[in-house]
Amino acid sequence: MICKTKRRGLIFTDRNLKEMTRDPVIYVFCLAMPVAMLALFALINHYSGGKTPVFEFPSLIPGVITFSYSFIMLSQCLLVSKDKTTSLLKRLYTSPMKKTDFVIGYALPAFLLGIVQTIICIVGGYLISLIIGAEYIGFAKCVLMALEQLPMLAINVFLGIIVGTLLNEKSAPGVTSVVISASGILGGAWMPLDTMGNFEVICRFLPFHPSIYLGRIITGAYHTPADFTVPAAPLPYSFDSVGIISVIVLSIYLFASVFFAILFFGKMMKNSD
Repeated sequence: MICKTKRRGLIFTDRNLKEMTRDPVIYVFCLAMPVAMLALFALINHYSGGKTPVFEFPSLIPGVITFSYSFIMLSQCLLVSKDKTTSLLKRLYTSPMKKTDFVIGYALPAFLLGIVQTIICIVGGYLISLIIGAEYIGFAKCVLMALEQLPMLAINVFLGIIVGTLLNEKSAPGVTSVVISASGILGGAWMPLDTMGNFEVICRFLPFHPSIYLGRIITGAYHTPADFTVPAAPLPYSFDSVGIISVIVLSIYLFASVFFAILFFGKMMKNSD
């Protein structure tokens, strides 16, 4: 029985992977857009004399990667919400598969896509840096930064499952569009939140800013703190109290997203009986 359940779980995972790769949203928003954004901001910084620290590659790469994960959440919520309208899930509910099997079956393909997305962003950024002659991040730092971004990837994957479970395919994209906008604005992907005082403090307790902040510590990015009263040289990001808070905040959001994804999917299964 356990072997049959695992086999069905693998088949379900493979099916979801194929469904995701057939969706044009994946190629336009998850793969092409992040590279286009990297090129845009890098060119702006290059032709403006390189005076914007947030547009430098050590700062830009973690920001764009975190922002791009929000599109994986969009693809996830669309897949789950669409499946609710078909008889596929209802037929599978009669199998020995548990709610955790379903959640993993949805999450694993999206997680793999996020890893591919991360690699494309890093490699794309490197190629752009060669074209414009800009300094790039070292290989070891890129690997560590990619690993640090995995919790944020998982948060977006499970948030997509939550939204897709709770909402239908018409309303789910609207909710995720709000999260996508928040990821770019409140995360500081291309905005100097460090100079915005109390607004930046609020952003520390959302998942976007902590993920980007920790990534910039690893890549050796620079920033201009808000308490500078006179022009001064930017300071490097360091693992200070904000870094500790970032780790705690990301851990809480990760646990909560996994817990509620399983909880809400289980309730959906019971309501369909």
